[in-house]
Amino acid sequence: MNKKIRLSRKTQKIILGICLTAMILLGVGLFAYIQVSDTNTLGRRISVDGLEVSRLNAEEASKKILDTFLNREVVFQEDGEEVFRTTFQELGYSLDENALRSDLDDLQARREASRRLFAVEENFEIGIADKTIRNEEQEKSVLISGNFGQKERTASTDAYIQYDENSQQFILVNEVQGNQIDEARLFSYVNETLNSVIQQDPLGGQVEIMLGAEAYQQPVAADSQELQTKLAGLNQQLANYRNASVTYTFGETTEVLGKDVISSWIRVEGESISIDQAAAEDYVENLAADYNTIYVPRTFRTTYGSDITVESNEYGFRIDQSAELAQLLTDLGSGEPVTREPVYSISGMKRNGRDDLAGSYIEVSLDDQHLWLYKDGALITETDIVSGAPVEGRETYRGAWPIAYKASPFNLTSDEYGYDVKVTYWMPFVYGQGLHDASWQSSFGGSRYRSGAGSHGCINLPTDQAALIYETIDGGYPIIIY
Repeated sequence: MNKKIRLSRKTQKIILGICLTAMILLGVGLFAYIQVSDTNTLGRRISVDGLEVSRLNAEEASKKILDTFLNREVVFQEDGEEVFRTTFQELGYSLDENALRSDLDDLQARREASRRLFAVEENFEIGIADKTIRNEEQEKSVLISGNFGQKERTASTDAYIQYDENSQQFILVNEVQGNQIDEARLFSYVNETLNSVIQQDPLGGQVEIMLGAEAYQQPVAADSQELQTKLAGLNQQLANYRNASVTYTFGETTEVLGKDVISSWIRVEGESISIDQAAAEDYVENLAADYNTIYVPRTFRTTYGSDITVESNEYGFRIDQSAELAQLLTDLGSGEPVTREPVYSISGMKRNGRDDLAGSYIEVSLDDQHLWLYKDGALITETDIVSGAPVEGRETYRGAWPIAYKASPFNLTSDEYGYDVKVTYWMPFVYGQGLHDASWQSSFGGSRYRSGAGSHGCINLPTDQAALIYETIDGGYPIIIY
């Protein structure tokens, strides 16, 4: 049988009194707790830049923040392995303690002024990043390659240009990224990473930095503008040499230096392209030997149809081999077909191949005392002459020369022979000898030159013939005397 327990009214009052007393004590305790927690501290349920600092005063919070910041670990990982571990403090990072304490003091004062019975979670950002101080020299002393493990390291290989025999072109060989640490790049990479971390989460946990190409020595890449420009230039130079040709003109005759020969002269050594200068010199030398017509014995077909050889040959063309070689190398580098005459040091009037007379010349036979004037293959005139007497010092020189110039009138003088004679037409060719009119001669031709009528070396002409020759020729006109 259930029994009902009944409390007396007195007992009920006692229990109620106890409960009320407990509630009062609890309220007093809570108030005392709030008073203690919120007075001279930053308060309850508070964090600064993510770090919990409840019930700490500004000085205590400053120390906790500083310790947390300085002792924050930085771990370097490479290829999935830890290779180095350090702290912000060892890396030379610290905080401006005065600025930190000042901001915490301000925060504490604001919190005390807005004390709450029931606190809520609050996080205050006080700009830790702005208070960060770096000692770059200390950081550099830590971020040295020797601190990053005993890992075997290989240097990077720059991209480079090489000549490819198969394609007959220069090509680029790609760079190879090594894992040698570049301390300057490492320093910049770590700074960039830590600055970002400090901005986003200045008082967080361990920082992991992955080492890779950002911290390695960087090779010159194949896509570098400098290499691309150099590659294009080298291949253009090759193309220029291969496309070049030189057609030498000797009047209507031509001599072609073709692409096949030029290509055989190309020499490639590393990134250097050149023309085999010895081969080019040989070519120019052979060209000169084949087409030079001056200072070599001259074979000449006379009006009579016989061939004679003139030893003293000072008329014709001579290739300037040094200047021609320089011009040739310039032409080859142009990449264009070039048509031109060789560079001459001495030039005659005109030529057709190895024939440097081309139908325009003066022919003189001393034995026959006769002269012929040809121009463009046509006989303009012929005439008997009186040449130098066949004695020492007066004989007309045999050979081939250009007419030096012409003058009208002109005084012929000689201290040695004591004459002073004015002529109307003067056309010298060598050593003071020349063609001129000789009104004092009673006749021309025959053997008169062997007697006292012979000149002192000049070729005497009838006045009308001298005039015709003078009007037909210019300085440089060839004369062949045999």
